[in-house]
Amino acid sequence: MDRRNFLKMSGAASVALMAPGAAFAKWRPRRPISLVVPFPAGGGTDTFGRAVANGLQERLGVPVNVVNKPGGGGVNGAVEVSGARPDGQTWLLTTGGALVMASLFKDIPINPFEDLQATGQVGSLTAAVVVPADSPYETLEQLADAAKVQPGTLRWAHTGRGVFLHVAGQSFLDANQIAATDVPFKGGAKVRAAVIGAQVDFAIIGIHQAIGFENEMRVLGLIAPERNEIQSEVPTVAELGFAYEYVNTPITVHAPVGVDPEVREAMSAALAETVASPDYAETLRAQGLLPDYLDGPAAVARLRELETAVRPVIEAIK
Repeated sequence: MDRRNFLKMSGAASVALMAPGAAFAKWRPRRPISLVVPFPAGGGTDTFGRAVANGLQERLGVPVNVVNKPGGGGVNGAVEVSGARPDGQTWLLTTGGALVMASLFKDIPINPFEDLQATGQVGSLTAAVVVPADSPYETLEQLADAAKVQPGTLRWAHTGRGVFLHVAGQSFLDANQIAATDVPFKGGAKVRAAVIGAQVDFAIIGIHQAIGFENEMRVLGLIAPERNEIQSEVPTVAELGFAYEYVNTPITVHAPVGVDPEVREAMSAALAETVASPDYAETLRAQGLLPDYLDGPAAVARLRELETAVRPVIEAIK
């Protein structure tokens, strides 16, 4: 399977969308719901979490509270949700790909497929190569050439070893025989701050992180098969003549194992309506993000495809 196409399921996503007004199952929550986001506030996953929480609150009729539980590259919060009572009051919204990649990179106390139940996908994140605005490297070619002259001397930032942006970045570097020293940070906002402050020479971040910071950082290339719909002026690395492996990550919602099927059906319907709504799209676009819905089974299939595609990349990193 061509990894460049392994996450292209927009057609399935559009088919799966439900129009607003779709009937919910009989279950309706009677108490506030906790939506655990296992990353710090301010990053892309957190942005999705807050947009989803607003939509669910409107559709389910109870407060939906985002609870940030950072740590372990998203693992800590996922473990907490997996151990929660399966009563529909606690859900996980996470970078599903990061959780799958973490499980391949090292031993973690959770299996993404056996200890959680995917209920739907609400978006995805795509990686880009960025440098500080005053960087001497004005093009991706200049950056690559500098790194090749002095292998290992340039420093690059990402959000944690073994997770999405590390895997996407390292696979890009390996594909182009570029050696640089990686510097992990906790969360996309901190990676962006490190770039702006010139603490690192470059970073691999979600393309959305550049929105509003165009005067403080420069995006050199998008690690994807097509340009981003919102930041369409940014060329892909392939356009610039570089090899790459396409690694992006779905944003997924999960329940603890054992949640009643009727509860998951109701949540799935609420998620579908939320992602299809103009308000959700408008909120995301303001942050450089886009809706991307899949129902539970399709979300699981997408995560399985990702697992297969990134396994050899991660084995090479370990």
